[in-house]
Parts: sequence; C-alpha cells; structure tokens
Amino acid sequence: MFIADAHCDALHRMVAHDRERTVTPQSLRAGGVGVQALAIFAGDTQNRGYHRAAPMLEALRAFGAPVLAEELPATPPQTPHVVVTVEGGELFEGDPAKLRALDAQARLRMLGLTWNFENELACPALSGSCQGLKPRGREFLAEMGRLRILADVSHLNEAGFWDVCERSALPPVASHSDCRWLCDTPRNLTREQARAIFQRRGFVGVNFFPEFLREDGVATIDDVVRHIDALMELGGEDCVGFGSDFDGISSHPEGLASPADVPRILEALEKRGYTQKQVAGVAGLNLYRVLRETNRV
Repeated sequence: MFIADAHCDALHRMVAHDRERTVTPQSLRAGGVGVQALAIFAGDTQNRGYHRAAPMLEALRAFGAPVLAEELPATPPQTPHVVVTVEGGELFEGDPAKLRALDAQARLRMLGLTWNFENELACPALSGSCQGLKPRGREFLAEMGRLRILADVSHLNEAGFWDVCERSALPPVASHSDCRWLCDTPRNLTREQARAIFQRRGFVGVNFFPEFLREDGVATIDDVVRHIDALMELGGEDCVGFGSDFDGISSHPEGLASPADVPRILEALEKRGYTQKQVAGVAGLNLYRVLRETNRV
C-alpha cells in the first residue's frame, strides 16, 4: 500500500551532523513509504535567514532518494521519493525573490509561513497573538498561489489561519497537527479549523508527537488512531493522513519509532473497521491527491 508523510526534519538533522536520524531511505523503504516530505527548516535560534537554505539543499542532494520536482505522475511511486517543503517563512527574510529562487532550485510544495517565531509574514500559534497575516504575508500568499506552493498552517496562529482560508488560491494544509479538542495545545487544530480545511479540500497530517496526542505526553499507536478517528468524524475522509514530524520530535508513541513502524497504524485502522479505500487514503493517497491537484491549479 502506498504511504506518504507530509512532514519530517531529516534535513535539519543532517545539517546538524546528527547521526541519530530516524528518516533515511532505508527506514522509508522498510515502512513502504513512497513519498516523504523533507522540510527546509528556517532554524530554531536567532541565526535564521536565507543563508540556511544552501546547506539544506546540500543535505537534500545527499539524502539518497529522488526528488519529485516535476508534475506528479498519476500512479504514486512505490519506492522512496521525496518532495520539498519549508518550515518557517523567516527563511526568506521578507523577500519574494528569495522564495522564487528556492522554488526554482527545489520545487517547493508547501511553505509554513511561521515556525515558533514571529516573522515578516505572520505570527505563530505559540505567540498568543490575534494579529492576522502581515502585509508582506499577504504578498507572499499571492505569490505562493502563482507558484503553486501550498500554505502550511501547522505553526500559524488562528487569525493567520483564517486569513489563509480567505485569501489563498490553493487549499490550506496542516502538514503536522492534531486535534485540539483531544489534546489542548495551541499547536493543534480546533474543530472549526479542521472543518474549514476539509471544506476546501486541503489536508491534515496527524503529528506523532506524544505531547500533541495526549496531555500527559504518554502515547501509543491507539492515540494516533484516536486523532484520525476524530478528524474522519468531521468529514476528513479524503483529507487526512500522516505528518509524522520524525526527526523534529523529542519522543514518539510506543511502537512508532520510525517510518518502518507506520504500517502498524494501518493495521490498527483495519482492525477498527476502516474500509480499504479509507485506509489507502489515510496511508498516502489523500496527501498525494492534494499535491497533484495543486499542480493543476
């Protein structure tokens, strides 16, 4: 069965020369992952900016899996391939020309307008700010529509989220977020936000971070399934999948330590009575759909 994952931080680990990396071509192959999104991360210190793109691109070339840079084929790949995303719009220092330059080099599929810092474009969920997209953020959103780069709202505050829903030419995506009504953290989506994404035929990738799955921070595969269940109940059958956040999270659910373990989630869904079509959608076809449809906009 085709499996896809909307977010991981393997490139950041590679640039940091961290050998304790979870996402590799070998682990993707072991889990049957055909498409893995690799994030170019703007950085978690004050030393942030466009200079961080070059070493991330070097890591991308060294990763060892083909990059899907052209229009996606109708049939999803069955061997590991990657698509490129950006986590943190501060990477571009408020300059749309830098967005265009990086897209020309790597064919960006998604851009998270913020990480956990306020930047030139918007405010993050953790800031508590009620400010929507900044003027430069609205400019970027329009340019992203032209370039067919999806706006990733996973780290964005609620006011910015609703601006994206109103203004974006493309469907909103939350590449790695969970349900706030099951685990109350600003990084998770409310019911209203999830419904808005589903109504616009976007995508939500369920994050595997235990602290986003359970408020006590101790999670199992059943907790991942619990969040999938809740999103499906809101109408997300064609819009829900995985956003593991592997290599960006400090812990993982029991029994779900790497991409090689992802098939265990599919087995759990089957045991809960999900149809083969539903399982296949969650496994990867829902993410692949939104990526392919974006190419045609």
